Amino acid sequence: MPRKWLSIALLNFFLAGCLGVLMRFAFVSEVSWMDYRYIMHAHSHMAMLGWLYLSLFILLVSYFLDAHQQSKSIYKRLFALTQIAVIGMFLSFPFQGYGLYSITFSTLHILLSYAFAYRFIKDLGSNGDHHFASLLFVKSALGLMIISTFALFAMAPVMASEMKQSAWYYGLVQFFLHFQFNGWYIFGILSLSFRLLEYWNIIIPKRKVIIFYSLLLFSCLFTFALAVTWSTPVSGLFWINSLGVSLQFLALVYLFRMLKPYYSSIRRKLQGWILALFSIAVLSFIMKIVVQSAVVIPYIATVAYTIRLYVIGFIHLILLACITAAVFAFAS
Repeated sequence: MPRKWLSIALLNFFLAGCLGVLMRFAFVSEVSWMDYRYIMHAHSHMAMLGWLYLSLFILLVSYFLDAHQQSKSIYKRLFALTQIAVIGMFLSFPFQGYGLYSITFSTLHILLSYAFAYRFIKDLGSNGDHHFASLLFVKSALGLMIISTFALFAMAPVMASEMKQSAWYYGLVQFFLHFQFNGWYIFGILSLSFRLLEYWNIIIPKRKVIIFYSLLLFSCLFTFALAVTWSTPVSGLFWINSLGVSLQFLALVYLFRMLKPYYSSIRRKLQGWILALFSIAVLSFIMKIVVQSAVVIPYIATVAYTIRLYVIGFIHLILLACITAAVFAFAS
């Protein structure tokens, strides 16, 4: 079943890519019938909710649940209903942007993600210290996913009022994106990484896992400060963000030191295309943290949230080079 599901998720990825090509073509030749913002909304929702969400859905079920749990009808129904919501967003966003149908289907997707998180965590149970790291990160990933969606529900009254284009509106959008990218996706991929290590009987000491986890979690919380500095450029927010990116850099250094004794064992397990995909994902993760670390310099921090193309490039670095490469590696 997960193989069939992955084919559907890949179709969503292809459709998201087609929308991306259309957006780029609009800079070359006029496309009179297209509303660029509507296509952008469709592209982002297909990439994030149609491709990455469903990919993590598939991988988490495959890596964490046994065959009996995977065969439960609840996961089949949740996947099918989620895909219906994705198709609904794909058909509605290009023609109405945020309208009745697109909001209905995106709300359905959120509610289904809650149902998945509840069912999945319930089936996880407790596997003792052997799976401590992977369980800690997967539960946190799902928790951060849920937290990110709170912004979408708060957005409804903002959009219905005169604050539609206010700092509140954009702040809520950034809240959702931040805890999706730096929370749900990153912690989800790390949970799969630790699960794979546990499968290979490479068990990281609990104390070290907690230190790495704490550094990464607090960095995720503090770096949200950069997302609101464009509307509230006070020095305190810059300092909070600087603390966050510093903790994230320390987490990266600590991760490599923590895994150093196991490098040779891991290298022997990975070969060919799987090694190449993991290498791309890891190098992109390093680049993400290095780029974010540069914003401790106030001038670069200002560039980071005022130059749109910089932001777009950074988003694609995370979603395509890091997360998507990791998804392909784990699926392989």
